[in-house]
Amino acid sequence: MTEEIERTTGERSLELQLGALGGFDLRPTRLFVWSGAEREERARIVSLGFVPGDPGPDVPGRKVEAGSVSVRTRGNPLLTVALAGVYATRSAIRSARGD
Repeated sequence: MTEEIERTTGERSLELQLGALGGFDLRPTRLFVWSGAEREERARIVSLGFVPGDPGPDVPGRKVEAGSVSVRTRGNPLLTVALAGVYATRSAIRSARGD
């Protein structure tokens, strides 16, 4: 079941929660990873080497649940994954050059 959630001004994101196993929240500039059902207590942050930018206008959010699997998005998930890939690639190139 898909439902639209409140419009937010935060960074675009793609969050996947696999019940009690854990999940991840991918954003263009960082990745949050956690084990267990409680994100707030166990989240670890992997920076992609860039400061979060201005997200622009309000971004609509969506939530889909299927059993214990929950997917939440803020903005277009394909664009979120593509932007995160660009930032990760830039960060890897900078590291390789020794900047």
